[in-house]
Amino acid sequence: MSDRPENKRSAPRYTVIMDAEITDLLTRTNMKLRSSDISVTGCYIDALNPLERGTPVSLRLIHDSQVFESKGVVAYTVARLGMGVNFDQPVHPDQLAILCKWISQAEDDVAAAQGKSLGTRVSS
Repeated sequence: MSDRPENKRSAPRYTVIMDAEITDLLTRTNMKLRSSDISVTGCYIDALNPLERGTPVSLRLIHDSQVFESKGVVAYTVARLGMGVNFDQPVHPDQLAILCKWISQAEDDVAAAQGKSLGTRVSS
């Protein structure tokens, strides 16, 4: 069963596929997973066996040779699919800059895809 908070996000999320390393801070269990979307306040982690809601975590997101690191907490889970993680606030400025760069790139990708789907007319 899902405890996903529908329409309760405080920041928009953007599709960015990246490697994720999660450490459960209660058990010290390390997992190498994948993140499928991010925002300035959190991310979604794909996981067949997500951690329980409320679990404190340390995470590393790796994308385009850059690494984002933060502590956070599992905000919600979707059984056999994954979990939403909220980053501890405030996010360190150096780490926030990495997130903002990734989000800007994702926004550019969406804008480019929308431009292509509108069917640009080429003059001959």
